[in-house]
Amino acid sequence: MRDAIELEWAGIPTAAIIHKAVEGSAQAMAKLSGMPDFPFVIIDYPAIPTAIWSKDEIRDLACEVAPKVRARLTA
Repeated sequence: MRDAIELEWAGIPTAAIIHKAVEGSAQAMAKLSGMPDFPFVIIDYPAIPTAIWSKDEIRDLACEVAPKVRARLTA
């Protein structure tokens, strides 16, 4: 999260992808960084936060997340 914020400060568009399990931590980091409304893409279960996914789960997750990332980068 902090890396995404610092890249934004440098003028580089970013799309932080955060698992629902650590959403509170990401929000706290954004707030502590002075950017409480910093947008990020949230993924949730069944994508487990340890990132041990099957090829089918990866494909499905990519199909779900890619449009959100594209929208964030072109906003």
